[in-house]
Amino acid sequence: MKTLAFACLLFVLLANGSSVSAAELAQTRVTVGEERWFINERLTNPGSAAEGLLMNVRMVNAVFEDRNKPDFDAEANADRFIARIPDYAAHGVNAFTICLQGGMPGYEGAVNSAFEPDGSLRTDYLTRVERVVRACDRHGVVVILGLYYQRQSKILRDESAIRAGIVNVANWIQSRGFRNVVVEVANEYPHSGFAHALIRDPQGQASLIRLVKETVPGLLVTASGYGDGKIHSEVAEASDFLTPHWNGTKVEHIPERIAALKQFGKPIVCNEDDKVGDRAAAALQASVTNGCAYGLMLKDHNQTFPFRFDGAADDPVFYAQLRALTTPTRRTYAAGDYFPLPESQGGWRKLEKADEIRQLAGMDPSKLDELRDWLLKSDNRNFAAVVIRHGYIVLEVERGNSAKTDARRVASVSKAVCATVLAIASEQSQHGQTPRKMTFDDHAFDFIPWAQPLSDPRKAQITVKQLFNHTSGLCPEATGAPNDGSWEYILGHTGDARTAKLAFDPGTACGYSTHGLTHAALVCETVTGKTYDQFAIEALFEPLGIEHWWFQFYDGRANIGRHPSHGLGMPARDLARIAYCMLREGRWEQQQVIPKWFVQETAAPTHSVTTPEMRWRLNPQVFSHGWELPARHRQESGRSGDGIPTDARSKPGSGGQLIAFVPSLDLVITRQTGSSGDWAYEEYLRRACAAVLPLPDTPQRP
Repeated sequence: MKTLAFACLLFVLLANGSSVSAAELAQTRVTVGEERWFINERLTNPGSAAEGLLMNVRMVNAVFEDRNKPDFDAEANADRFIARIPDYAAHGVNAFTICLQGGMPGYEGAVNSAFEPDGSLRTDYLTRVERVVRACDRHGVVVILGLYYQRQSKILRDESAIRAGIVNVANWIQSRGFRNVVVEVANEYPHSGFAHALIRDPQGQASLIRLVKETVPGLLVTASGYGDGKIHSEVAEASDFLTPHWNGTKVEHIPERIAALKQFGKPIVCNEDDKVGDRAAAALQASVTNGCAYGLMLKDHNQTFPFRFDGAADDPVFYAQLRALTTPTRRTYAAGDYFPLPESQGGWRKLEKADEIRQLAGMDPSKLDELRDWLLKSDNRNFAAVVIRHGYIVLEVERGNSAKTDARRVASVSKAVCATVLAIASEQSQHGQTPRKMTFDDHAFDFIPWAQPLSDPRKAQITVKQLFNHTSGLCPEATGAPNDGSWEYILGHTGDARTAKLAFDPGTACGYSTHGLTHAALVCETVTGKTYDQFAIEALFEPLGIEHWWFQFYDGRANIGRHPSHGLGMPARDLARIAYCMLREGRWEQQQVIPKWFVQETAAPTHSVTTPEMRWRLNPQVFSHGWELPARHRQESGRSGDGIPTDARSKPGSGGQLIAFVPSLDLVITRQTGSSGDWAYEEYLRRACAAVLPLPDTPQRP
């Protein structure tokens, strides 16, 4: 009844010359935010495994015509498709890919194009497309509108016509008030079948994407790649969302393809895969599990002449799986991601069979066995270690320590945790949710009243950021002073020159500093009005389902009192939750727990110091916001970043403690011992990365 009423209203308004705009009549509006899709301001497929994903089907020939086939009724063909839209939508389809030059109809020589040779638009063709777009709009469905197809692009006479066609279509979309349309400039843009190098060349294609956005700002634009699931960086960076094709990609390799594309921070929407039946259902599952929307292409049924549109009967196996994945369940997963329950409720999912480790997690079981042996032989400490890929524990090694419950001291790993907690405090403060506002560029001692009067006037210039990246000058450890002591000692009020005076002017050098993070815990207390431990528990631990921890406290005289330091203990599995949340750009289910800006800023050094770190002579560019960049280690310092992806973040702690995550590999590793002393931190991460199965055309890591 709603659809009929809308159609009647549209007819009456147009017949009476109403001034109501087409945009005001539109019912469906598509937007993107935080790499997730929204229709009418609501997440797609809410409460389901496919929440936030744009599930789609390729129906490029729904608007097909062939000027060499005058007996083919293009309008009736479109009508047959329109009649089935409700059935497709009811089974979980959020979008259809429609193309202004169609797709391969199963025979050569077709002339099917909405464009004239000069790039102008053919009114009769666009009228048919508009009927389809408005039908989708009425049913809450998005249209991925393709412009150019390789077999038809030669109709346009030159590159000027290609650009003119793009401008004309963008203006047409805007003039019609469509809010449910996104643009795919070219189908498989690198294809040799395109007659114009401008389309095939990544830089040229990127310029065409930008041309759409310049013509109609706010219009979402992309260009699809080959069936190998790859997209050139120039095209990916210019696009608003990424559209890989899985035609030539095996199901077991889909997670790696998705992980490689996640570096661009864009929604990923596969909008073509020619698998059918069980294989299509498996590809669908693999895509959704790894946070990617899936697009079916039933080449023989929907795209090859004569075109058939039978709704879910097109492929019952696939559509049954699609409906299941888009149906709300009791537990929700944001953007298709998996998030573990607290350990007391079941905890992390775990793989133990070699074939499942290989197929679902994309890891080499034999190399994981080698890593297990290496961990056991690397030292004699009791420890617990976990390796997690795609949300699955693929390796868990325990000797004396429980990975689930032993909240033993994690040493300097707590520095990364502290910086993460302070980022949450800063974000909350900007929204007026705390007593004081704070950014990482603010002066730290403005939030540490207990330090007054300052033992060194230069302390007033230390920023919060410098406490995290070891450029504050608060580094008594470089001269052999102890890390721990009373608050008077730490704040420089005992007369010990090692804590009373800075080692260097803030921001001019690098000296590893436990005291810097101890000061940060006090900053947190002033900003939030809560003790550091209380705020960390409420803002980070509890949202992630962390259940076991303890905090280190320092005592002070009456004017200072007892306060928690940044130091803490935590089990290996719970540490992994923090790294996993960072891996998911700070999200946990539907909540942005850790600010996205913080996750992004940890991917690079947060200072400009180039002279070696004072204590261990490390490359100072290793240090970011409490986290470290292990790929930047230099061999001359005794540490090596060889074999570690450049986007990896880690934090080692004395005694062989380690937390690390690698976004490009969707990988998390942790180790917890509770002990002290040195260990081969980078070797653990290097071996874990090497256990990731390479893509078929990627050389094995040495």
